[in-house]
Amino acid sequence: MGLAALICAYHDAADPEQGLRATLPLAGRTVIERQARLAASAGAASVVILVERIPAALAAAIDRLRSEGVSPIVARTVEEAAEAIAASDRLLLMGDGVVADPAQVLRLVKSGATAVLTIPDQGVDDRYERIDASSRWAGLALLDGELLHRTAAKLQDWDLQSTLLRRAVQGGARQFALRGDDGPLPLTIAERAEDLDEAESRIVEGVGGARGDWASRYLLSPIEHSLTQWLMPSSVTPDWLHLLAATFTGLAVFLFAGDWLWTGGVFMLLATPLDGIAERLAALRMQKSGRRSWARAASPYLAAAALGALSYSLSKQAGWGTMTLAAAALAFLAALRIEKRGAELPGATFLAERKGMTWMMLPFAVTGSWVAGLGALALYAAGSFFWAQRQVHGPRSAAEQD
Repeated sequence: MGLAALICAYHDAADPEQGLRATLPLAGRTVIERQARLAASAGAASVVILVERIPAALAAAIDRLRSEGVSPIVARTVEEAAEAIAASDRLLLMGDGVVADPAQVLRLVKSGATAVLTIPDQGVDDRYERIDASSRWAGLALLDGELLHRTAAKLQDWDLQSTLLRRAVQGGARQFALRGDDGPLPLTIAERAEDLDEAESRIVEGVGGARGDWASRYLLSPIEHSLTQWLMPSSVTPDWLHLLAATFTGLAVFLFAGDWLWTGGVFMLLATPLDGIAERLAALRMQKSGRRSWARAASPYLAAAALGALSYSLSKQAGWGTMTLAAAALAFLAALRIEKRGAELPGATFLAERKGMTWMMLPFAVTGSWVAGLGALALYAAGSFFWAQRQVHGPRSAAEQD
């Protein structure tokens, strides 16, 4: 039994000038794009969008989805929607304008049974359809294709999502209650752009969790956050940012080799936040983060080449010892990478890596102590390696031995 998704997208927003609920702006894209990606990430093999008319904003959103790897099926009638979904499919129904957290969608999908997500009938308005005296529909349900086919055959002028909900409840569907006792509900049904303010803030903040290295966590996080918000509505893709980071690092290699130390250093610094911004953008849009792109894979090697080029340039005045320092730093970094593979180490945030080492070099560059900076990088890489080695191969505690 496969999983299909049916997204209802035919209701107008409360303000006619804002178009459809489905095209209300959310995190630089639209509600319908978020819904389609949620469905695809939950395992839906086919995503069907039920619309009555396709205004320009909706057409643009569908085109973006198709260009980014999600190919929704557009159904203009209930009959077309039923034809696109097999009777044997499990059916994820997403109400018009609903914006939910991925956890809520997965909760329904993993339940494996006909189920409806509900919220208490307290402190909510008529955007949430009443089920009984104590609960309302939260906009998500897991049904089956057979119910859709039967409903489509007898729907006439009734609203599809309301009719499916009513039939599911009458058929004994399980009800999963979603409570907001500890704060705001992790979903909303939007009728106007203002309804999405809290949801957008939650989404944006949710992609800014603690990063793995100290430079990203303590230095670059504000920069990444600001630039991500600026790039949200743009057509810039994560792959473009990874390519830009690789380009900046490659330029630094040639600049260092040509004795343009400060210019090369600036390009190295400019490259450090770009992969973090790419990952944030990808998380916002629920896209792949480009982890398999050649540009992302090449960045560490280009950074190593930049360090080698810097040491070569410095060796013209300070002697070959600078190249020895760079070689030692790179050797310890390679050994550290081997030791860390598959292991979760205490203090891993502060171990040596390219972005932290780039920023660590800055005070030495400012004072003109480039050679001393190379020595500090070598010591940092060596210390990180020996720390990791001890954590991996050192004596285990009594608790671990038990």
